[in-house]
Amino acid sequence: MVRLKKIYPTEKYGKYANLQELVSASAMRFGDKPLYKYFDADGQIREMSYCTFGNETKAIGTALAAYGLLGKRIAILSESRPEWMVGYVATIGGGGVTIPLDRELQTEQIRNFLNLSEANTIFFSAPYEKALLEMAPELPGVRAFIAFDEPAEPWPAELADRLFVYRRMAEDGREMYENGNDAYTSAHVDVYAMSAIIFTSGTTGTSKGVMLSHDNLLECVRASANMVNFSSRDVLLSVLPLHHTYETCCGMLTPICLGATVCINNSLKYVVRNMNIFRPTGMILVPLFVSTIYKKICDEVRKKGKEKLLARGIAATKLARKVGIDLRKPVFAEVRRGLGGRLSKIICGGAALDPDLVDRFDELGIQIAQGYGITECAPLVAGNNDFFLKSDAVGLPIPGVEIRIDDPDEEGVGEIAVRGPNVMLGYYNDAAATDAVLRGGWFYTGDLGRFDDEGWLYITGRKKNVIITKNGKNIYPEELEYRLNANGVIDESLVMGALEGADVTVRAKIFPDLDAIRDSLHGSVPTKEQIAEAVRRAVAEINEKLPSYKRIRSYKIRESAFEKTTTQKIKRFGDNMKDE
Repeated sequence: MVRLKKIYPTEKYGKYANLQELVSASAMRFGDKPLYKYFDADGQIREMSYCTFGNETKAIGTALAAYGLLGKRIAILSESRPEWMVGYVATIGGGGVTIPLDRELQTEQIRNFLNLSEANTIFFSAPYEKALLEMAPELPGVRAFIAFDEPAEPWPAELADRLFVYRRMAEDGREMYENGNDAYTSAHVDVYAMSAIIFTSGTTGTSKGVMLSHDNLLECVRASANMVNFSSRDVLLSVLPLHHTYETCCGMLTPICLGATVCINNSLKYVVRNMNIFRPTGMILVPLFVSTIYKKICDEVRKKGKEKLLARGIAATKLARKVGIDLRKPVFAEVRRGLGGRLSKIICGGAALDPDLVDRFDELGIQIAQGYGITECAPLVAGNNDFFLKSDAVGLPIPGVEIRIDDPDEEGVGEIAVRGPNVMLGYYNDAAATDAVLRGGWFYTGDLGRFDDEGWLYITGRKKNVIITKNGKNIYPEELEYRLNANGVIDESLVMGALEGADVTVRAKIFPDLDAIRDSLHGSVPTKEQIAEAVRRAVAEINEKLPSYKRIRSYKIRESAFEKTTTQKIKRFGDNMKDE
């Protein structure tokens, strides 16, 4: 599928001076319209309006000022909830530095990141109270702990004066603001100074603190708001972790700019269930979630024995579209009802997406627009949308950003370098790592890619992951993983190089799709031998289409899925890389 009209839409959203201005403008514009819908502790659905969100950020910001915490370095450790975003905006909007922490971090990692970032304060939710209480003596720099929930038990006397409760802070701040305290709203904000320290997900085991400025974030919000085809009529379901800049910028701040409603998913186990509860029109996802949703669609179709009916519907709607008639929504209404009935747009980033999936969703009337970003670019670099769409590319450079391919090979593949207002300030307290990637005004991403003749960007893999043979041939593991995962009987794979004699060959670890194999056996539970045979045929089929140097010479079948980061990228270290 290709729809190419390389003209950027008219810019409807200009650049806000700061996050305070963005939130205040949206509060005035959208008032009582729901900004957030979410589950409370009792499982009941609650709402927070744009006006309430705006008032609460002012209240918390004013309280931070009164408590001597305005402009400080403030970490956030919590599940996704409205208070998370209030704390984030109040911190940055008051000239401080936010430090979002991965909610799945181990205790030791939490302690290290808090100390490394020199955090002064931390917002936290109930699941982390016990761990923070235990490590508090090892956090000499943390002067304030702000609990989103009522503490489960009284804190010891030596710590009690460092504990604050969010709800009471909000009440204090609201009263002070209404009585004329403008310490937060009049705070000086240097938009070019560090406003966030984002610790990278660390797919290779190494995590660095990315320093982003207020301006970095605002530039990405502006670009995202002007590129994505969402509006105040849209309802979005947020499923990605908020500590990741992709979700914070594109999934939270951009909808605030647009006036959309964001429904907060309460568990990855219940994504499809919550799609039916909130009935979203759009979602911002990573490839794993896209493939999971499509698998769910296929499973339901198979259960109902409607494979042939679906195929006929696809064929018929394709013919109708050729003469300008779009019948996808009524024809596939039943399929779409399983996803809430209103889903029409998905933004996908974080990794390359199988273009076949883009086409499969398009056949059902659900548009997927791929994008490319990286934490160091706050994160948006390139993207597709309604105005320019190519299913197998990650898009065109966003307005104001330059992309070049450094030292391309004979196929035009080289390292992607980025220059623009989205590029980070550097890595926190790591000059050597900063100098290695920021050179001559360009940020060298470590990602490999190429441009086609029309200027579309394609991602081929990570520079660190490239397998180089003795003859100097480059093999990109991501390309082979994509082929394996698209085969039909393989759920996940990890490809790596292995020294074999004097040369380097390709080997793989494979986690099979047991449901697909069972379906091929007409519902019978597959034996180990049948699983092995299905995988053998799949690998052989893929190898037939590859040049000899790229062929997978050996593989091992896993009995469990790969360990992943919270953004659902397979970790290329630890247990995933060990021989089984």
